[in-house]
Formats: sequence, structure tokens, C-alpha cells
Amino acid sequence: MHCTRRKTTCRPNRHLLGTSVIGLLLVSALSACSRTVEWQEEVLLNTGEIIWVTRSVRYSIKGDAGNPADLAYRPDWVETISFSYRERDYSYTGTASVMVLAISPNKQPVLIAPASHKNWYYTHNFPCVIPYYVQVNPDKTGWWNWLPKLDAWAYNLPANLMVDRDELTKVKSSYSITDKSKQRYLIDPRSTYMQKIDPTYQSDNCKTRN
Repeated sequence: MHCTRRKTTCRPNRHLLGTSVIGLLLVSALSACSRTVEWQEEVLLNTGEIIWVTRSVRYSIKGDAGNPADLAYRPDWVETISFSYRERDYSYTGTASVMVLAISPNKQPVLIAPASHKNWYYTHNFPCVIPYYVQVNPDKTGWWNWLPKLDAWAYNLPANLMVDRDELTKVKSSYSITDKSKQRYLIDPRSTYMQKIDPTYQSDNCKTRN
């Protein structure tokens, strides 16, 4: 179990003069800096089995959503989840904010995420269904395909993947089930739909569209 961080790459041009130009150059240079962080995560499956998954996230310098001028290393939307199950390796890379890794009745792993997070519904033209989660299943080639609606067997499954993201300097090399139980969203009454798969969940953007 280890944490891998790639070297920061920044190429500021030292020959440009002028306060405004230098300021713009600095912002541009900072935006080109990134660090990829990897950690191991203990996961309790709905079958009762426990496996370890590898999470990989790139942190880049960007402004805060509420204050674009507040530049800091923040996680990108694209993430990778890798794991092995029943002697087969799986790897998913995408923008879905995956909260559940579950094993289907036919013994295949599936990933489940709220469809509204990270604008996934918008970029994938996902319809307003209830509950508003996206389920992605792997095919024989390793490609992940999303279903038009969540399978009913997944209703009420508890979240078992880490959703909160630590600051770059605080990312640990591994997170146990106990570590993950301390995530803030798990005790937030506004995030009940993230604590388990809620069969009645509707997103605000669907309510607006309807």
C-alpha cells in the first residue's frame, strides 16, 4: 500500500514583462501543474466479502467553486478505480462520482453513482428516472456500459466507497473501513441519498426540468 505522487510540471516564461502579462502567465503556469495521487481502500461488499481497491485521482491547481481566485490543489473530476474480483481484474476511469461497488446476482461487479454529480447526467444525456443513480456494468472486453435505470436489487445498498476527498497534503496511502466511516457526508442529513441507495431519490435538476 503506497501513495504515488508525480512530479509537478510548471513551465513559466521568464522573458515576458509587464505586471498584467506576468499575472496571466502565473495563472496559466499554475493551471498546468498537477499531481496524481493513488491510495488503497478497504471495501465491504454486499456479499459480505472484503476486497481492496486502488483509487487514482489527479489534483490540479484550480479556483474554488465559490471563489475562483482561491487557487489550490483540488481533485479533478476524472478518477480511476481498479480492483480484482474472482480472479479477474477490473478498472474504471470516468467522471461518475461512484459511491457503491456491489456484486450483482449474477456475480458481476457493478459501480453506482448519483447521476447528478459532476454534471454526469448532462454530459451523458441521462434521463430523469427514479431513483436518480447511474449504474455501470463491465462487459467481456472490460468496457463499462451504463444502464438506463438502476437495477432494483441495488436498492438500499449502503455506500462503501470513499466519496470525500482529503486535501492533497493529507491524502493517506490507505483507508480502512473504519477510516471511511468518519466521512462528513455520512452524518449530513442533507446527504442521505449518498449514504445508501435511496429508491425514491430525485435530483434537484430533474425537479427543475419537470
